Amino acid sequence: MYKLKTLDNFDLKDFEGDVFQIDNKTNPDGIIVRSSKVPDELINDKTLFIARSGVGVNTINIKKATENGTVVFNTPGANSNAVKELALQCLFRSVRPLDNAFQATKELTSTNLLPAAESIRKDFVGSELYGKSVGVLGLGTIGQRFAEACYHLGMQVFGYARSFKDLKYVQQLEKIEEILEVADFVVIFLPSTAETFHLLNEKALEKMKPNAVVMNFGRDEIVDNQAILKALNENKISKYVTDFPNKNLQNNSKVIMLPHLGGNTNEALEHSANLTLQSMLRFLETGNIRRSVNFPSLELPFNSAQRISLYFKSNIEIFNFLSGFLFSGKIPIQEMAVNTRGDYGYQLINTDLTKLSETEVENMIVKLQTVPGMVRVRLIDNPSPMAEKHFEK
Repeated sequence: MYKLKTLDNFDLKDFEGDVFQIDNKTNPDGIIVRSSKVPDELINDKTLFIARSGVGVNTINIKKATENGTVVFNTPGANSNAVKELALQCLFRSVRPLDNAFQATKELTSTNLLPAAESIRKDFVGSELYGKSVGVLGLGTIGQRFAEACYHLGMQVFGYARSFKDLKYVQQLEKIEEILEVADFVVIFLPSTAETFHLLNEKALEKMKPNAVVMNFGRDEIVDNQAILKALNENKISKYVTDFPNKNLQNNSKVIMLPHLGGNTNEALEHSANLTLQSMLRFLETGNIRRSVNFPSLELPFNSAQRISLYFKSNIEIFNFLSGFLFSGKIPIQEMAVNTRGDYGYQLINTDLTKLSETEVENMIVKLQTVPGMVRVRLIDNPSPMAEKHFEK
């Protein structure tokens, strides 16, 4: 039975059973999180995995998790439609003063409401999106869906991605600066990396049209907030919409801030939680890895009584040792698979240790754990066939 800790609001009571139990008081075997920061002290020798229900993993110390042999899962694509729809809603609201119109109509006291409402509509004249240009920074699943929707609205769509995408409705440009110069709307879906930190800084914003709108659905760190304020105050851009509230931007009439609503729909939350649960259960019960941001993907049919998983610092010495040890006859190997990612390797070995004594098994595991470069060793008993019901095909 594995002990799991939840750092956000998850209702997993219906799934607790023979595999895991939610226990937020003890040192956990695994952590489930949405947007909360994972304290470094929770990433220790006992921590097998961190499952992020969502995409961004900037609240997790990936480097420490990797060095510790802790798998980090996320759910790419689970909230892509929700974020796309939110970005579209904000796009419409950035050109039509709907909020002010709603409020003004609500406050009318006339008994003959329609004529009274029509008399104030001149105060809420907006613009149309048709014929305008939009620059989409980041052409992953969300960016592609958003770009296609804008194309069907009659907008001219420019896009930037780290690698070229074959998209018929997007004119891709090699440099972000080229997009900033021509776009009426710049919409960010990029991840937070060292390369994207303060990508939209003072120098970049100076290239934009004075009536341009910047919309950030990537990460807060991509936009230099001080530079945004300066650009707004000097009328170098007209509006900033962000899903990442910042105190310095509060109460500015040209700034629209949302409380990180990106994937906050019933459908997206349910889908993301289900994918998180599937990744977690698959790993705990079989050692198979899918949708990890730091471990190599690896899946091997579990057709044996037991399975050994090895996670190690990849180098020629450890490969030589493992080859000699595994084929020495000390472990009855039925089938195995290995994959690498960066400096680390992950290996699954199907075996049957039922004929060995408990002491012999323990000695074998200890031997593997003491190999120079070995980070983590697990011995997994084959789960019941009913466990497969949790996994999507």
